Amino acid sequence: MTKPIPTVEWLHICDHAFRDEFGKLCIIGMFDALHSQKLPGRLPMLSVALGVTDGEGQYDIALQVQAPSGKTVDMKLPNLQLADRNQKQRAVIRLAGLPFEEFGTYVFRLKMDNQPVDSPAHYLDHLQAPQQPGQTPGQAPPTIPPPPGFN
Repeated sequence: MTKPIPTVEWLHICDHAFRDEFGKLCIIGMFDALHSQKLPGRLPMLSVALGVTDGEGQYDIALQVQAPSGKTVDMKLPNLQLADRNQKQRAVIRLAGLPFEEFGTYVFRLKMDNQPVDSPAHYLDHLQAPQQPGQTPGQAPPTIPPPPGFN
């Protein structure tokens, strides 16, 4: 008997995800676009939050990131264990300094036992940020000044 292929219920890209003191998964700052003035674009940190169910047994899993050119990177994750088909697993993957080397749409998806799961996937658009007037290429954009009286 072959084991069932689990269902990926959801996969989100966000600024931060964590479990609170009651074990609930908290997802903060979901986004689907990243703006950079030059390549490679980088975020100091991003999180991938995911929910999986409807499997039974142990599964090899990986996070696959596909660049606009089609180049893929697979990041091996700890094995997923589902005791029965009613069990749900929730996980958070934190990625520090992931380079976005091209402008265009990146696709984040899970792989289960070396097979990509096409849906759900998260599509992240990496867009070139417009240069601000008076700004030289590569210079950081001007910041918003603090309100009067702000110490």
